[in-house]
Amino acid sequence: MNVPARIASAWKSAQLLIAFHKDQDGGKRAEPRLWSPKNNVAGVTGDPKSKEAFIDLRGQGDAGDVQIKLHSDNIILRRDKDTAGWTGIQADHHSVSVLVGTVWVTVNGDGSITRRVDGQEGDTSWIEADGAFIRIAPDMHLEVAGDGSRMSRRTDYRVDAISAEGVLSVAARRPLKEE
Repeated sequence: MNVPARIASAWKSAQLLIAFHKDQDGGKRAEPRLWSPKNNVAGVTGDPKSKEAFIDLRGQGDAGDVQIKLHSDNIILRRDKDTAGWTGIQADHHSVSVLVGTVWVTVNGDGSITRRVDGQEGDTSWIEADGAFIRIAPDMHLEVAGDGSRMSRRTDYRVDAISAEGVLSVAARRPLKEE
């Protein structure tokens, strides 16, 4: 396990900004126009591609800068990719997701957890609310019941299972799944 270095600094300032992503004629800007409201209140619109309220939190030393984007349906925190630890957090009414490196970990409202590797389709793990564990990867499918009463693993050439009824281990001469 890699233990991240301790960050001995903290954030030093925060500024509320509104990013206008479109010009007055509705055309997309190459770079958003940033504006800081005089009364420190920013409306949150339903279309963040047009206008977006965010807080620019400036870091000191190793803390790094954080952008806190305020959308009508979620809140997004972003840090530079070179920062140690998390680089993205997204919270909505149903779940909270954290991006660490290329791995997204989502905690859902029912207590279940999903782990997904960004950019690797078909590489996902779940811990269900009842404690069951499921892992689907390109080369295998693994399931463990929440109470530990059943375990199974399936690969292209093998099926293995353990349950109260016994143990099953079957090898195949040709792939079990169609290619």
